[in-house]
Amino acid sequence: MNKTVSAQPKSSKKWIWILPILLAPILIALEYFVVSEYFCPKEMESVAEVETEEEKIPKGTMILIEYKDTVGLVNFVNEMYKRDIPGLLLASPDFIEENCEDIKQILKHNVEIIGSNPSGVFWDMPYEEQYDAVKDMKNTIETCTGQPLRIVGSRYMASDENTVKAAEALGIPYVIGRGTTDTKATVYKPEEYDVKILSVSNIPVVTFKYGSLCDYSFYERSGTPDDMLAELKRAVEPLSDKEKTRYGEYQRVTPVSHTSIGGYLKPWMNMWIEFWDTNENIDWVGLDDFMENADWEIPMWQVPINKNAPYTPEKIRPLTPYEEVEKVDNPCAVLDLPEVEATEDSTNLTENVIHVFHNGIGAMCLDALEFFEMLDYPVVEHLTTDDNFSVELAEFKSDFTASEGVSTTFGYYPMIFIRGRAFSGFNEEIQTDIENLIQ
Repeated sequence: MNKTVSAQPKSSKKWIWILPILLAPILIALEYFVVSEYFCPKEMESVAEVETEEEKIPKGTMILIEYKDTVGLVNFVNEMYKRDIPGLLLASPDFIEENCEDIKQILKHNVEIIGSNPSGVFWDMPYEEQYDAVKDMKNTIETCTGQPLRIVGSRYMASDENTVKAAEALGIPYVIGRGTTDTKATVYKPEEYDVKILSVSNIPVVTFKYGSLCDYSFYERSGTPDDMLAELKRAVEPLSDKEKTRYGEYQRVTPVSHTSIGGYLKPWMNMWIEFWDTNENIDWVGLDDFMENADWEIPMWQVPINKNAPYTPEKIRPLTPYEEVEKVDNPCAVLDLPEVEATEDSTNLTENVIHVFHNGIGAMCLDALEFFEMLDYPVVEHLTTDDNFSVELAEFKSDFTASEGVSTTFGYYPMIFIRGRAFSGFNEEIQTDIENLIQ
């Protein structure tokens, strides 16, 4: 039987095996060129890295809450001002009115007022009641400060659509709301209103929920300054892609202090100072800059509202009672007062009388008052709540280039003027100097 033989030349079979070997280097080179030049261009890669680094720096603004007195508040603002950190003070119109002179000085130190309704939370309050409340707080606060009130809310930072509607009617551009996106602060722009909502930073840790990112929230839930410092550090870490998709692309944080804690209890004040001084990659900005770009521009009904405010007495369990926590060393710190030209010689004003300017609260002030009660010597007291306190103190200070005692820059209350000398603060050395002067 004859076999059928293929007519294909032997040389063709040879090229079938050789061709892949010859083409392999060319294909590898082409793949490298396409991937490196089109998918990983070096110039674009460096730009992306720069943009990523910029996005890692969060914007921050401090929020202060106070309704008791101005001792811790003034201490806290002084420390912020040293570091060029702006902030917002959430306070009721009653508190602003009662402490008007101190408030006017505080506003000179990169602080702006958030009006807080004194008569209840705004959640579910009828529009007419909210409108009247916002109008009253606007009139009272602006009468004291001489500045427009530009952001409002209520206790627990509570607000709803009626708050937004009232703010717009009264020409107020911003409303504050309880946090909705964990430690990230978020800005919402309702489509129906020309008002933006600041949703503040919250605490995601289960044992400290549902408080805002605030020293009081940790303190009253048996937390320590270290607990809060750890959460603050996490709050300024870069947002992940998942967080940006879920919460909004802009990195913002609003740390909060009840200044009777953060500005008066020494362990908590030290915690804040450590946070500020060891986290330099925060862009601390004022209200307008912070609110400039909205994370979400959506219908009002889609704006989330957080109504968690578990501050009932049985849930307030501090590790150490307030009275037993060590207080700051300078509880009578004061802000700079306006300079005025002297109308009388301060030496004559203090020749045969002691003039003491104080707030009646701090430890040094109380020690000084106790000492003066023991003296058989005329003493004139000037309280921070007096109408002309700032002007009168500036008049006394105008004859001195420096103070003696605890501070050489009139940094602490009480300020004591006697026989042509000026003391700031109070301690045993000052007491001895005064006793020698009046003998």
